[in-house]
Amino acid sequence: MDITRRRLLGQAGLLVAGGGLAGSALAQSRRPTRPMQIGPFYPVQQPADSDADLTRIAGRDGRAIGKIIEVSGRVMGRNGQPVPGARIEMWQANSVGRYAHKSDDAAPPLDPNFDGFARLVADKDGAYRFLTVEPGAYKAGSTWRAKHLHYLVDGDINRLITQMYFAGDPLLGQDRTLAQDLNQPVGGQFPPAIFGQSLGKRADGVERLGFDIILIDG
Repeated sequence: MDITRRRLLGQAGLLVAGGGLAGSALAQSRRPTRPMQIGPFYPVQQPADSDADLTRIAGRDGRAIGKIIEVSGRVMGRNGQPVPGARIEMWQANSVGRYAHKSDDAAPPLDPNFDGFARLVADKDGAYRFLTVEPGAYKAGSTWRAKHLHYLVDGDINRLITQMYFAGDPLLGQDRTLAQDLNQPVGGQFPPAIFGQSLGKRADGVERLGFDIILIDG
């Protein structure tokens, strides 16, 4: 099935049957996902092409520059029950650390084949999936922001804003924004639940990462 359209969520049952996050440490703990800052680059003016494939833009032949990754997971309540129909927005910097946002005037170039935004609806099992590129780090004041994806999730009752980070990123230890979100000193310990969990690779070599969202009340 073509991942470029939102109908890819019809495949979401594969997340459980084929190695999804149902058995992950995050799903088992069922601790609510930690809320984090929305950041300055939320796309108030959202692009027309906001489907589940961020690596291509409708009407253009090119593909986004960078390492392609697939991110999938489930939206659940603390009781482990799925939140079907949860609305998910995801936005990020491109592979060189630049947002497609008027307020981002950083030197790295924009990618004409990457708008950095997706709008998804979780399926009946609370599952979602999208294809994107690994974001680049970028300067924030005198320090750098580690690579991350932004999420805004609306469930039946709760709204959550959070971020997914990449394990092993050498910039994690000096990211002041992350330290503030975790309410800890810069360079402190990182809870495993903030990271995308490796799910291996697809047949075409694309790396798969899992990130479950646990809402307080679903």
